[in-house]
Formats: sequence, C-alpha cells, structure tokens
Amino acid sequence: MKNKAIFYLLVTGIIFLSACANNSGVFRIGDNQYQVSTRATWEFGGRAGANRMALEEATKQCTSLNKALKVINSVEHYGHFEGGTVTLTFSCEEIKE
Repeated sequence: MKNKAIFYLLVTGIIFLSACANNSGVFRIGDNQYQVSTRATWEFGGRAGANRMALEEATKQCTSLNKALKVINSVEHYGHFEGGTVTLTFSCEEIKE
C-alpha cells in the first residue's frame, strides 16, 4: 500500500511539473522562416528557461536540415502567473566554410 501511494505521488508530481514548461513546437511561417513559442514558470527559469528551450528547439530544427541557425526576432515576456514566455522567429541558413 505504501509503494502504491508513493507511485501515485510521483506520477502526480510529474504531471504537475510537465505543465510548468512547454513549447508550441517549430512551425513554418514563410519561405525559410520558422517560429517557436515557449513558456517556463520560475521553477524552470522563467524568461531565461523559456529562451533556452526556444533556442534548443530552433537549433534542433536547423541541425536536422544541416544548416545554421539565424535568429530573426525574439520577443520575451514575464508575468507572475504565466512565467516567462518567448516567441522566437528564425531561419536556417547554409553553413559557410
């Protein structure tokens, strides 16, 4: 019975924490232009955490295309209840050698 209670507590904690940080995923907004929106509560770094997540998603997208990330625009907000939010607009450019 004790192990079952611990299991339910862990599952509930994981579900609760997963709601504290999220992202929209990368989507195309134009010719070689993409956007990703992220949100992180203060426990996950607020604006800095949301910025990190957005850059990680953008880098992953460009790496999958074997191209380099070029940030076009980044809009950041912070509110006490919603935490930090970042909307990152970027393109993936040819790697120059």
